[in-house]
Amino acid sequence: MDPQPSRKRRTQAERSDASEQSLLTAAAAVMEAEGFAAATFERIGEVAGYSRGLASQKFGSKDGVVRAVIAFVAARVRQELDASMRTAPNPLEGILRYMEIWLRGVETDPLLRSYFVMLSAAVANRMPIQTAFQARHDDVKNDLAGLVRRGQARGLIDPAIDPEITALSIGCFQIGTAVQLLLDPDFDIAAVRASALALLRDALRPPKSTAAPEKAPSSTRIKRRTPTPRARS
Repeated sequence: MDPQPSRKRRTQAERSDASEQSLLTAAAAVMEAEGFAAATFERIGEVAGYSRGLASQKFGSKDGVVRAVIAFVAARVRQELDASMRTAPNPLEGILRYMEIWLRGVETDPLLRSYFVMLSAAVANRMPIQTAFQARHDDVKNDLAGLVRRGQARGLIDPAIDPEITALSIGCFQIGTAVQLLLDPDFDIAAVRASALALLRDALRPPKSTAAPEKAPSSTRIKRRTPTPRARS
């Protein structure tokens, strides 16, 4: 008989990466389900299936756990958003797609909700880790403001609105929605999502008098014909 193929053994670096990802996932899950204070090294290790010592070795402190989870969640969300927004037909639709993906994510992804558990704890306790959240929010603001500017340049977004204020407004809405979901897991986020997308589209579009006219496809244009003069009897 032919010998069975041997399973490829993972390198030490691969095992280290896998254990760190498991610990980060466990930390986020504990925070989302049990609260910020519950995310001790012992509890994180227990949920991840590792020892308390490994969690302590990887992150060093609670502050280190929070920073690592912020980076982990932000990278995950960024990857999903970038993949979806690349297919958006224009900047306006890119902003709307960003909002929709984010709202669906906060509804379905415990890891994303854990971010707002940590944010709430950092603000409530005036923790120095607030700077890490602010840096992440600045990145999002800059991305959205850039989309607004590109949409304005193409005549798709009202030129009178301020790109940075608009981006901040979207971010504030996202934070408020996430916190409300933490307070009331049963609130109708699907209805909020539909309403928010419609309101955002209307708020961003330029007034009809200044909007760039869109040509109808040739197959749908109404062709006018010159009436044939009626013969006199």
